[in-house]
Amino acid sequence: MIGLVYAGGNSKRFGQDKATYQVPGLPASNIQLAVTKLELFCSRVLVCANSHNEAQIKQLLGTDALVKVICDVHPFDHHGPLSAIFAATAQFSNSQDYLSVAVDYPYIKRATLNCLAHTPQSYIATSKHNHYALAHFRITNYQVKQWLRNDNWRLHTFITDICGCQPLIYKSTKEFSNLNYQGVNQQHEK
Repeated sequence: MIGLVYAGGNSKRFGQDKATYQVPGLPASNIQLAVTKLELFCSRVLVCANSHNEAQIKQLLGTDALVKVICDVHPFDHHGPLSAIFAATAQFSNSQDYLSVAVDYPYIKRATLNCLAHTPQSYIATSKHNHYALAHFRITNYQVKQWLRNDNWRLHTFITDICGCQPLIYKSTKEFSNLNYQGVNQQHEK
């Protein structure tokens, strides 16, 4: 299974790069937390960065042979998570299983990722929100390319319609809070 970290967003609402940010009280930056958690379940981890945070992410992650930092690739660049999925799938010639995590979920628990890793074609859902960026899916680069050629950029329709993922239901907790605004959601529920 390939781990995929969405780390290329502009973080405009947050006010600074979410990938390289370290939430007070947590032991590492958001990117380091995401990669460390995915390495437990994945043979390789791809981090999709942007041109502004790529160098800093590489510095934070060091020289781990199982981790590769990539950026969006033309002609499907600058379109959020689907650009990252296209860039990731371009690394392989055949179908792969991907376990995806957005970098702005620093509280996601290893046990939750373990369950997701063992539930193919699934995404996390709570009573408050569907978390399509927390997903386990199998896809080829060709399938992604065909989808994107029709200007389909909505992650939720890709995850449900193309990948055939079903919700993996969890109770709403801080674990599933994402960091859209600095200072919000930064108290971890134990």
